[in-house]
Amino acid sequence: MATTNIEQKALGLLNAFEQAGKAVSRVTVEGRKIEIVLSAPKVEDEFDRIDLRHDQT
Repeated sequence: MATTNIEQKALGLLNAFEQAGKAVSRVTVEGRKIEIVLSAPKVEDEFDRIDLRHDQT
């Protein structure tokens, strides 16, 4: 019964993070330890597709 309790806590934390707008990539439960890894937001550079060279053409 203790394993379902810790699993319920992990699911509750997962739901709380997702409702707060955080993207969770991994949840690990080891004994009484719950590890939640947030995914890093993908940073898009708006100048990535623009050629910014300054030289003679």
